[in-house]
Order: sequence, then C-alpha cells, then structure tokens
Amino acid sequence: MESLQIVLLFAPVGVGYLLGRFRETAPEPLADTCLYFLMPVLMFSALVRTPLTPGQAVQFVYWYFAFVLVAWALTALVSGRLGRDRPTRSALSLSMSSVNVGSYGIPVVLFAVGESALGGIMLLFACSNVAAGSIGVYIAAGGRKRPAQALASVFKLPLIYAVLLALSVRALDLQLPPRALELGQQVGMAGPTLGLLILGIQISRMGGRRGREFPSPLAVSIGAKLILGPALGIGLITLFGIQAPVRDTLLICSCLPTAINCLLLAVKYDTQPHLVGAILVGSTFLSPLTITATLLLFGG
Repeated sequence: MESLQIVLLFAPVGVGYLLGRFRETAPEPLADTCLYFLMPVLMFSALVRTPLTPGQAVQFVYWYFAFVLVAWALTALVSGRLGRDRPTRSALSLSMSSVNVGSYGIPVVLFAVGESALGGIMLLFACSNVAAGSIGVYIAAGGRKRPAQALASVFKLPLIYAVLLALSVRALDLQLPPRALELGQQVGMAGPTLGLLILGIQISRMGGRRGREFPSPLAVSIGAKLILGPALGIGLITLFGIQAPVRDTLLICSCLPTAINCLLLAVKYDTQPHLVGAILVGSTFLSPLTITATLLLFGG
C-alpha cells in the first residue's frame, strides 16, 4: 500500500485523538451512531448489492465463523487458566476472535488482490458484523452480566436484523432501486471511518497508569494476533481445502488486526475498553509486517 494510502487510513485516528485530548469528546454517542445506524445500513446495502457464487459464499462464511469460534475458545481457555477476571477475559476474547475487515481489510484486500475480491471481502464484512452483533455482544455483555442476560443482548442491536433482512431480499429476488442501495452504501461507509475516530478518542483516554495495569495480557494478545492469528487462519484454509481466489482473500484476513467493532462493544458494555483499544492499536500498527510475510510465504 502506498504511503499516502496509509496516512489517509490512519488520519481519522489522529483526529479522534485530538478531539479526545483537547475537546474531551465522549466516544459513547459516536459508538451508538455506528452500532445502531451506520453499520447496519452499510451491511444491508453491501450484502444486497454484492454478487457471489453459492460455493464461494459458503467457504467465506464457514471459514470466518470457524476462525472466530476457535480463537474465542482458545483465548477463553488460556486466560481462564491464567486466572484473569471475567471483564479481562471478555476483553481478550473480543480482541482475539475478531479481524478488522471494514476499515482496514477492505482497502488492503482490494490493493493486494484487486477488484475481483470485492464480493468476498464484502461478505466477510457482513460476517464480521453478524459476529459482532451476536457472538461479540455475548462476549462483551458477559463481562458484566450472566450468560443468559448477555445472550438476550444479542437481539438489542440492529446488526443481526439487517443481515436477515438482506438475506430475505436476496432469497425472494426482490428488486430494490439500485440508486437507493448505492446511496445507502455511501452513507454506511462513514461507519468504518467513524470507528477509527472513536479509536483515536479512546487512545486519548489511555493514561500511562492505565497502560501499565495490564502489560501481560496486552503483550500476549498482540503477539497472538500477529503470530497465532495467521497460523490459525492458514490452518483452517488448509483443513477446509480452500483454493484461490477465495484463499487469497482469506490469507490476508488471517493477518488483520482487532476489529473496531470490538472497541465499540467494549465502550458500550464497559468491558475493559482501554485494554481492547491498546490491543487494537498495537495489532493495527504491527499487522503490515505479518500481512507482508504471509503473502511472501504463502501467496500464490
């Protein structure tokens, strides 16, 4: 990726930091805007507009959810063995079981693979939002609630309903106005950018004392995202026998950093947002190393 693209990609983070540092902007209303409006609109529009063969769609879906569930299970097991409290276990599970498809994966995949990967990466983006609206909410709310209460929270966010509505439109072959869908996608694309802005605000709230409260889980989680994340993703690609062109997109997605949706959920449910934000920052800034290495070693 060209240096200008990298600068533009991270510019909203810097703006968010300045807003949080000097204007004391609160991230919670912005997080609600993303979760309740922008992300559902983008997900519905993209899922309706994006054509993909059934076979390819199945491969993308079962790879993604296998990645999320295995990463979640492994993180919960290890953090439990290490004696972490429930909010910290939830924060680590959120960070490890997600990949930033929306504001990071889409531009990287389009740059590395090309426009032919648009359908697949948009489907993965939809999957990431479904996971955030269901599994992610369960994990985040579970940091403060009993499992049954956390499960009920899944149905309080519109992300899952946006996906179900889009799938219904596709199944019934309903013809929606193309211009309306295009406008919806354009409006929704503000969501990933606003998420980066929230990330910057959250970084501005990380004092030095906060950063030293959890150096061990922070270092372990960033290291796992950089090394074990790609290993898990490549292992699942091999296990499922996935071939190009789907394989090319999934290789990159295996190396993506923690998703911004995790930070939004951590802020909303107060599940160690400082820890989640620190993991997100570290994995984001170091992820180009693993993306480059993975493509050189395994790219076709």
